Amino acid sequence: MLNRPDGVLAILIGVSRSGKSVYLKSLIERVGRIVAFDPKGEYVRELGFKACHTQAQLISALASSKGDAKIAFVAIEKNDFQFFCQVAKQWNRQKMAVIVCEELANVTNSGKASGKWGVLVSQGLAEGPIIVGTVQRGQEVDKSILSNATYVHIAKHTTQKDRKYIGEMLDIDTENIPSEPLKFLQWTSDKGVVTRGSVDFMKSRTRKSWPRGGPRFRDLTGKELVPSGIGMFENVVYR
Repeated sequence: MLNRPDGVLAILIGVSRSGKSVYLKSLIERVGRIVAFDPKGEYVRELGFKACHTQAQLISALASSKGDAKIAFVAIEKNDFQFFCQVAKQWNRQKMAVIVCEELANVTNSGKASGKWGVLVSQGLAEGPIIVGTVQRGQEVDKSILSNATYVHIAKHTTQKDRKYIGEMLDIDTENIPSEPLKFLQWTSDKGVVTRGSVDFMKSRTRKSWPRGGPRFRDLTGKELVPSGIGMFENVVYR
């Protein structure tokens, strides 16, 4: 744990099929040590993660994985999520990891982050993990988490009400909140909006790691944005 960099807390917001999962997968394919809270089993079906369906199975899988591993806890209950946060924090202490928390709205509340989830995001970041939380609407995430996130990745919002909420919360012009699939912006508390762009599949057929051609991310000028292994674009200034 000595000399570890500060961790990264990323919140991804957007409706289903908006493109936020495309961005998240671009991170996942660049790192080898990941544990995910996976209510829908998507990481198991689509990305080949090792499936754990009980707390005992999760403990066993993490205990036997000292190095790289991709492990998914397929569970939906709030107490399972709290347990996940506790053991993921401990696993990260052995070696830095990516901790993915899908569908936060189902297992947390919009008040102050509490329980083991609160400990993970308040104390765990000092131990250097990359923590990624996903929600469909800005109203579903703790306001303190938004303001303390390293960055917020915002994809499509379906309604004007939802766009207005997240725009007012983060002081972003509502017109800039994406209303189309595969459009996105990223925001930090220090700099506000740091980049806006879209996901481009049509010009990326040479990437072998995605069966139908890997996505490329481009800003509004068409310049390619390069994902990194710490969950941010290499050529964007975040602070």
